[in-house]
Amino acid sequence: MKDIFLDRNKELENEIEEYLCCLHNGAMIFYEGIKDYIHKNDKRFKERVRAVIEHEKEADGHLKNLKFTLYRYNLIPDLSADILELMDAMDDISDVSKQVLLDLDIERPYMEDEFSEDFIEIAKISLKAVEALMGGVRLFFTHVKTIDDYISKVYFYESEVDKLEEVLKTKIFQNSETLDLSQKMHLSYFVKKTAALSDIAEQMAIKLSVFKFKRGI
Repeated sequence: MKDIFLDRNKELENEIEEYLCCLHNGAMIFYEGIKDYIHKNDKRFKERVRAVIEHEKEADGHLKNLKFTLYRYNLIPDLSADILELMDAMDDISDVSKQVLLDLDIERPYMEDEFSEDFIEIAKISLKAVEALMGGVRLFFTHVKTIDDYISKVYFYESEVDKLEEVLKTKIFQNSETLDLSQKMHLSYFVKKTAALSDIAEQMAIKLSVFKFKRGI
């Protein structure tokens, strides 16, 4: 499959790359923010919150620019609808990365030490799912036939997060004797929020599979 940007205006390619970089950076800040909150590094956590807000704004700007560029030059008209759908949907990565850290900053859930590493591991594997997705998206534009390995990695990481999520919820509700029910419910809510990036990555991987099939028709 030829590079769909071959002999096309590179402005669109650059905007897509900048957009993906912003999403990736936001997801990395999300992971580091989770660690800082759990390890009670409050100053650095506040810095992560400010940084993830800025990256979300920057990602939105690149998304608007790539839409404008795509329409202005009427580039790759046979794929423009798919590209827009994929790029729009991926915006959820920056939205969730920001919102989880904001919610942590506002709600300040009580975190027992026995749950700390489980939360961090969920955030870590969720980040890996996003990174695998980014690899697949980049190849969609250049070597579409080779994206299956990345899609499989996204599915694997999402499945791992599901397992970790179940284990952590079991610890919270069945093994903890010091938390009351409201605290357990609050923590369970943040377990789900922390795992949300892997769910988004899986949804995007499914879209990517569909778009790959359409390109092969």
